[in-house]
Amino acid sequence: MGNPRKPSTADELHTAARSGDLIAVNSILASNPLAVNSRDKHSRTPLHLAAFSGQAEVVTYLCKQKADVGASAMDDMAAIHFASQKGHLEVVRALLSAGASLKATTRKGMTSLHYAVQGSHMELVKYLAKKGANLGAKTKAGKTPLDLATNEEIRSFLEEYEKSAKNGELGKKDKDKAEESDPKTSTLGSEGDLSSEPAAAAIDEEDNVGEKRKKG
Repeated sequence: MGNPRKPSTADELHTAARSGDLIAVNSILASNPLAVNSRDKHSRTPLHLAAFSGQAEVVTYLCKQKADVGASAMDDMAAIHFASQKGHLEVVRALLSAGASLKATTRKGMTSLHYAVQGSHMELVKYLAKKGANLGAKTKAGKTPLDLATNEEIRSFLEEYEKSAKNGELGKKDKDKAEESDPKTSTLGSEGDLSSEPAAAAIDEEDNVGEKRKKG
């Protein structure tokens, strides 16, 4: 339907960022540095796509090239939300180092911790808690991260961590475990309604990963 158009520089950058092609990303930005914050039809930047796809090297590089770490897609999802949704611990680390905020919320009031908990990404949940994520943060629907927990191990961790924090102890044992977490274990996908967020669902669809989920 309609004549196929030649991919623009921005299109090529988005594709390279999503696929983790650091050489292509470098080359494109060398000739067009302003493309670093270019938007696609879902208002996603190259950083959003790289974060969602778990491309930690590309994420780090984009941040160094002045990518806006706090930029939001059309559903108010920032890069840290995309990464947390998929459990990409190494990407979340890179984003926080670049100045991303744990307090950032989506249109529905979801924080990165809400996404990590809902996706049952245990190592990321521990890491975010250790970094000071607000365990009591509520979505627009009034849900805390604990309310979204379906994984018993995560539920127990959050309850214990909250109790320890209230007692003025940060649970040294859990803290040590969080620091020893292996980023590679955090890339497991998850089921559920996480990708009902439009911008995230579109990435899954474009990548043809075979996940059939409804958009919100």
